[in-house]
Amino acid sequence: MVAKKYGLYCKITGGQRIDMFGAKKGDLLNIWQELVDAGMESGHAYAKSLRTVKSCVGTTWCRFGIGDSVGMAIRLEERYKSIRAPHKIKGAVSGCVRECAEAQNKDFGLIATEKGFNIFIAGNGGAKPKHSELLAKDVPPDEVTPLIDRYLMFYIRTADKLQRTARWLENLPGGMKYLREVIIDDKLGICNELEKQMQELVNSFFCEWKEAINNPEKRKMFQQFANTTERQETMEVIQEREQERPTYWASESAKYDFKGHKWSTLAWQPIIEAKHFEGGDSANVKRGETQLAIFKIKGRYYASQQMCPHKRSFVLSDGLIGDDASGKLWVSCPNHKRNFELNGTEAGKCANDDDINIAVFEAEERADGWIYLRLPPVEELDSLLATGKWIVRKDEGNQPFEKMDGYLKGRTSKKPSERTIMKTKEPVMVGGCGGPGLDW
Repeated sequence: MVAKKYGLYCKITGGQRIDMFGAKKGDLLNIWQELVDAGMESGHAYAKSLRTVKSCVGTTWCRFGIGDSVGMAIRLEERYKSIRAPHKIKGAVSGCVRECAEAQNKDFGLIATEKGFNIFIAGNGGAKPKHSELLAKDVPPDEVTPLIDRYLMFYIRTADKLQRTARWLENLPGGMKYLREVIIDDKLGICNELEKQMQELVNSFFCEWKEAINNPEKRKMFQQFANTTERQETMEVIQEREQERPTYWASESAKYDFKGHKWSTLAWQPIIEAKHFEGGDSANVKRGETQLAIFKIKGRYYASQQMCPHKRSFVLSDGLIGDDASGKLWVSCPNHKRNFELNGTEAGKCANDDDINIAVFEAEERADGWIYLRLPPVEELDSLLATGKWIVRKDEGNQPFEKMDGYLKGRTSKKPSERTIMKTKEPVMVGGCGGPGLDW
């Protein structure tokens, strides 16, 4: 109901979560109000924290299951949800050695045995996949949580920032042997302390979205523009599986010389009250039909166009701010990390893509409590930077499945009498658990 009401694109993730995409910033709090009222919580899709604990159906529904993988996964996810770590953490629980939950490529994974669970750690997929390593065998269910508590807390306390568990274990002096000595044999005498610290972390849980819904100051952050309640579409949508999704990115960047554009005249104009920046350091504002980004950095103000020319996405006010020893400042596009200078003689230049640049504008705070920008007339500004001029249209991007869709066009289910049945010369033997036959 929520997805249909707000036009959200839905899918079930590989980690068994429900994803809903395409929410507009101005709708987020209303969406989460309905989800929270229904008893749901954030899945922490982007945080450096536990993402999910995947599971197979286990003994409840599978004849091969040895352990209750669903029950264990629920309990582990309830314990570790939202805990912050040096990097994202993924878990899984499989009910037998057939490993349907893929527990052996996770930061922690359990596989049920006749005596309990085998615990595997420090695995991951991604650009540099790594098979996880066996930490302990036949661990009784009651002892699983204390052991994972120690492992995760030792990782949190000793890993570098943005270091996954796989790389951490590879760089840990003594490797797995030393880790077992620390968190199983208690070589350093810190096991109780690690468990205590994890409990403190677990006790700190709260639903961030519920907090935002009930906080009037945070609610103000969820407008598309900081200076008006108006909205603008920034990309056209297409239909897929009877759902809406954004069209493909434009195949070409906007290579116009925004930085070098010559305006007929520039004048100081009040745009937004300075008090807006008491709770943040950036704002997306609307002037005419143009979107502009304003940044407050070390007490001074800077402004630029909101559109990143690389893929014509209107996101620069949400970018990360960087600086260097020389005093140079830049904003990094949150989508594809194009870095644009905000000050100095090269303001507007893209440091890592010579084909693109942005327009920048002088900004200052005045005694009347407003932020002023030195801008051209509205009509002239819109003629170059209006959102409607640069919005990505349906027919602009590459269509990667156009030929493939031709093969599938008109494909429908056939009647049993019309199907081609594969026949084998010998009967196929299907083995039971541990028996001969097909390799499951």
